[in-house]
Amino acid sequence: MPRASVILPVYNSAAFVLLAIHSILVQSYSDFELIVIDDGSTDGSALLISQITDPRVIKIFHSTNRGLIATLNEGLNKATGEYVVRMDSDDISTPDRLAVQISFMDQNPLIDVCGAAFTTSSGGVLKVNPASHDEIKTWLLFHCCMCHPATIIRNSMIHRLGIQYDSNYPHAEDYELWNRLASQVQMANLPINLLYYRQHNGQVSNQHKAIQDATARRVRQRQFSQMGLELSDEENQIMLDILEFKINPYDYNSYAKALGFANWVLDQNSKYLVYNQELLNMAFSRCISHLPY
Repeated sequence: MPRASVILPVYNSAAFVLLAIHSILVQSYSDFELIVIDDGSTDGSALLISQITDPRVIKIFHSTNRGLIATLNEGLNKATGEYVVRMDSDDISTPDRLAVQISFMDQNPLIDVCGAAFTTSSGGVLKVNPASHDEIKTWLLFHCCMCHPATIIRNSMIHRLGIQYDSNYPHAEDYELWNRLASQVQMANLPINLLYYRQHNGQVSNQHKAIQDATARRVRQRQFSQMGLELSDEENQIMLDILEFKINPYDYNSYAKALGFANWVLDQNSKYLVYNQELLNMAFSRCISHLPY
């Protein structure tokens, strides 16, 4: 049994997939299986994958496209390693990614999910996400602050909680999962660059942005419900303006609405204690003041 199972779903990624696979195969840590699932690609991706001969690669081919969520859940079910590592077919892992993340998980047995910092290109600006569990849980109300293809997850937790990606949350299935897990397990982010995240027109965030935004809104509303809040369309728009750093401090009406909304949420949270009150106050303050983490 390998220490790690890397799940790599593929759909029409012929231009990038071999680089993504190669970045895993050349890892300094070698005790892993790489589960590559081609989800009915029509651009030649399947042929490229079929020619890989490394015995650590498990190749699965779908005759028709089943969708990312079904493919991810298949990967979870196939994974035999102690750790499950996510990887996308258009990104590149740094050569020490597995070594760093597995070492961290071995040394921190209470952590079940670990993400990492990333850059959008070699030599690009490092994107560092909130590090501690309470920070991650709080910021998840605002943004998806766990980079999905840079995560490692303890397989025992997946089996213990019966974890699957939820098909009711298309194109934001990871955001839904992290919010669901944040109240059940401990999470962390390493401030170390372990992934080169490729940006291109074929990304889900570009092709399905409207659906992704609507799904993310439903995830946030579920979180607000834990504080006894049901947001109106106007209140949802205020929240969007806050989390997208669109509050104009020189527009009194906009600023007053944002501040009133934040105080309303903070007052409710003080009753239900869903989030760390100090961290939630800080998150609202930073967003309204245009100060990303």
